[in-house]
Amino acid sequence: MLGLVQGERLNDGLSVTAVGDGPPLVTLPGLGQGADLVTRVPRSAAVPATALARGLGRTVHLVHRPVDPPAGMTVADLAGWHATALRERFGEAVDVMGTSAGGVTALQLALDHPGTVRRLVICAAASRVGTHGRQEMARMVALERDGRSVAGIASGLLAHGPLRLLLFAAFSLSRGRAREPGEAALVAAVQEWDVTDRLGELDLPVLVVGGGRDRLIPPDLVRATVEGIRDARLLLLAGRGHASVLFDRRVKPAIQGFLADS
Repeated sequence: MLGLVQGERLNDGLSVTAVGDGPPLVTLPGLGQGADLVTRVPRSAAVPATALARGLGRTVHLVHRPVDPPAGMTVADLAGWHATALRERFGEAVDVMGTSAGGVTALQLALDHPGTVRRLVICAAASRVGTHGRQEMARMVALERDGRSVAGIASGLLAHGPLRLLLFAAFSLSRGRAREPGEAALVAAVQEWDVTDRLGELDLPVLVVGGGRDRLIPPDLVRATVEGIRDARLLLLAGRGHASVLFDRRVKPAIQGFLADS
């Protein structure tokens, strides 16, 4: 019987909840309304985690970043906190899947803390964020701080077509809702983040999933990331934007096969 377990407090402000039955898969989510999973597990986190656990036959351990981190937090800081949490929770290397901003943390984790990650799946992320994407994310945070709408910018970065219209409506409805400091801190942290020159250090199986129409992580950055990692696998989905990559029917079997074969 699948069901989310009550969230637990981890070190350094991290929190975790688990769902499913099978070998562990740690998932690190992207931006969005953050949450302390001990206080509540939002539906926006529960539904994807449950679907992933069912689809892959795994116990998904969803780890959220701190809601209110120390000033000046870096991606390396985040990776270090996650490394401590995973060592204490599992005592051995574990499969990790990071999406978008979670993929950034997951990649830094694998680089800085060898032996923590067994196999790595990165979705809608690369060794750096595109220049346009970084600038637009920083502009979004500034506009939100002033109480102004970011619906046009956010929906345009994340999607196109009908999905963009849906996201535009969702962002418009949430206008005025304060973004948690942890999200703003991560947006600031990725402004200068770039581990492209370190990709050759990775010595573990890696699958990179990207979208051919992703404006935050353009396909050229996805390809360059895969080329920099020895024997990495690539799934580049034509026509998919940042928010729609994981909706593609080819993603689940690709991840399933990668986790089984590596």
